[in-house]
Amino acid sequence: MRRVVTGVVVGALLMLGAASLDTFTDAEVPVLGSFAAVAAPPEEPEVVEVPAPPATPGTCLTWSRADAADTALVDCAQPHLFEQAGTVVLADQVALPDDSTWRQLVDERCGPVVLSYLNDVFDPDGRYRVGALKPSASKWEQGDRELRCGLQSASRSGALYPMTGRVAEGDQAAVQEPGVCLAIDGPRVGDPVACSGPHALETVGIVDMAADFPDGYPAVADQDAYLQPKCNEIAAAYAGGPTVVTDKGLTVYWNNISEESWAAGTYRANCNVAALLPDRSGFAPVTGPVTGDVVIGDQLAPPAENTPDAGIPAPPTTTPAAPTTAPPADGTGTPSPTPAPAEGAPPAGEAPPAEVPLEVPVPLEGT
Repeated sequence: MRRVVTGVVVGALLMLGAASLDTFTDAEVPVLGSFAAVAAPPEEPEVVEVPAPPATPGTCLTWSRADAADTALVDCAQPHLFEQAGTVVLADQVALPDDSTWRQLVDERCGPVVLSYLNDVFDPDGRYRVGALKPSASKWEQGDRELRCGLQSASRSGALYPMTGRVAEGDQAAVQEPGVCLAIDGPRVGDPVACSGPHALETVGIVDMAADFPDGYPAVADQDAYLQPKCNEIAAAYAGGPTVVTDKGLTVYWNNISEESWAAGTYRANCNVAALLPDRSGFAPVTGPVTGDVVIGDQLAPPAENTPDAGIPAPPTTTPAAPTTAPPADGTGTPSPTPAPAEGAPPAGEAPPAEVPLEVPVPLEGT
């Protein structure tokens, strides 16, 4: 006998940092609806509907199916895909909202719920994003107006990374572990991929600035002055020599931390190696890890192919480890990196081209 969850369908409805979802025109909001019972094949027992898990703040949900029909409540200490922060009742909405209205509702109503849940300690550039579970059209017709609000860790394509532990109890920094490469997706940085294939950048290390800036947030210029020698040293050790990076046509980059992120407890930055296109209009496609043979393209990379669908668990090949005490990034919300100037020179102050804003994922349709 098959069990089908009713009440919610989980997907990747994301509010990217503090930006309004309305910023992303033409984007559609995922349908997070209920699963109706479906007729079973003659050889299988009758399908039985089971209620959706309770919407208790501080509890966590996970699922393995692409349609999220096996959504279940799990201990937050175990890997999960959604941490529930609270609910809002859309009593003022009579008609089923369209996509644009849903984006606005999540932005305006789930954002404050999540901030309150986290006691206003939220890194807008971190590894977590505001998500929502909304009634399906059929549930809406039956009078269900409850919108669940919570937290997710999503890849740049919208697929969901497993989280371990509650968000408030861990590090929210959006950093990748050394050895992780991020795909190149046209002008954008994509999901983690194998470094043997085309990619935009390769992470070579992590720098924690907390101990060296005990008096508070360091200005970007101070971060640059601090991170330049640190990242150059880390990159040289990682690559196997002080000139390996430049000999292979690569440049050392780091990620600056915003004042908002610092206030939320994010003090760690990534050191990366990458290359720019000849006209400096974007990242050049790099094939091969810096520790091996490297080929740098001189043309804009094509859009990434075979990216996972939004709202489903990210494939294992693109899922970085996620320890509670020092979680790596999902790739979403990473600030534009800053290039390291030549040794002994002051920071050039010229960042590589800013990434195209991430798109809100394609809807995961309810059945």
